[in-house]
Amino acid sequence: MLQPAPPNPSPLPPPYAGERAPAPRTIHYAIRLAPPTLTYFLIGVCLAVFFLEIGYGFWRYNTWTGSQNTTVLVDLGAKVNQYILLGEWWRLFTAMFLHIGVMHLLFNMWALFAIGRLVEAYYGHVRYAIIYLLGGLFGSLASYAFSPSVSAGASGAVFALTGATSVYFFRYRDNFGSHGRAVLQNMLLIIVMNLAFGFAGSGVDNWGHIGGLVGGLLLAWGLLPKYALPQRNVADNGPLLSPAQLMTAALVKSDQAEINVYMDVKNRTGAEALWVLLVALLFGAGLYGATLINLARYPGLAG
Repeated sequence: MLQPAPPNPSPLPPPYAGERAPAPRTIHYAIRLAPPTLTYFLIGVCLAVFFLEIGYGFWRYNTWTGSQNTTVLVDLGAKVNQYILLGEWWRLFTAMFLHIGVMHLLFNMWALFAIGRLVEAYYGHVRYAIIYLLGGLFGSLASYAFSPSVSAGASGAVFALTGATSVYFFRYRDNFGSHGRAVLQNMLLIIVMNLAFGFAGSGVDNWGHIGGLVGGLLLAWGLLPKYALPQRNVADNGPLLSPAQLMTAALVKSDQAEINVYMDVKNRTGAEALWVLLVALLFGAGLYGATLINLARYPGLAG
């Protein structure tokens, strides 16, 4: 038996009737970048030392070309293997801040400005300082071991920063997408071109470059920042929340279509300090080996 069809039910009001439907929300995971404070400070130090070279050269030797005068450079702390062998170990450090001529200075300062800001931004001030200084010392060490020439310059430290940049963007190449892969390719190109130029030309301390690169790679491998989702509701400085709770809280509290969630850097102070100590011990062992090499190179200075 047929029954009449029931009357059409009243249409339900659409969601958000009378209101504008909210736009889909997108969560972006971001990291906080450190300002390039130390990079600008290091550039300032190198510039000040360069003017010191000129002023000292004029005052002591009556020449305005002190930055290209070997005697001036040696007086101010250039790397001289014989003097280091006799106990002037500090030259491994001071040579990193001297430059031989204006072009040498400008090239290194441009590289420090371009690469240093990148490393400082992603690694932070303390890690950056360690990579620059200890990585630069590795450059001086390699030069002391394998190059008998007088040398100076920040290029060993700059190569250490190049190595650190390469490690970072290799590790996070998938996270940064095409931009990260482009940075990594640029770093590899810079390394290959500069080393090739150093081997092909004269007057370039390529061992300093290689040593700085190795030191930077070693240090960066252990100092590489590790990230995790934040555990605190940053919006209201509230209690600790799990990542899932944090995402929910961010979605509920925000009326923006796009939400930035800043990642925390994991606290690995103990492990990083141990890594730096191990690399420093490796530097000490390398210094001992370099001293033996120079004792054989300059037998008259033994004893």
